[in-house]
Amino acid sequence: MGSDPIKILIVDDDERVLIELERLLEGEGYSTVTAWGWREALELCERTRFDLVLVDEHLGDLESPALLEGLRRTQPLAFQILMHTQRGRKSNGAVCKWEHADMKARIRRYIAA
Repeated sequence: MGSDPIKILIVDDDERVLIELERLLEGEGYSTVTAWGWREALELCERTRFDLVLVDEHLGDLESPALLEGLRRTQPLAFQILMHTQRGRKSNGAVCKWEHADMKARIRRYIAA
């Protein structure tokens, strides 16, 4: 990847989450793009290559597995992390969007892999 910053797409239907994660991750030196929902996310993925995609587990009327399948088609090389809202919840592969230290650690592990 050279000197280009890691590109992260953040997909959520909560403006507060989008703003908070954008600030957090850009403060870590990552380049971020935000999408309000699944349609916007898939449109962005048609035009831009991302290294990592953070997706809320519930986006309006679409469940994340359907969106993740679309992302796998358009972004086959990007790591995908599912986000949930419950602090302290242990979930296989998912991370709480409010636990920022865990979020940053998870992203660093994916990037290092």
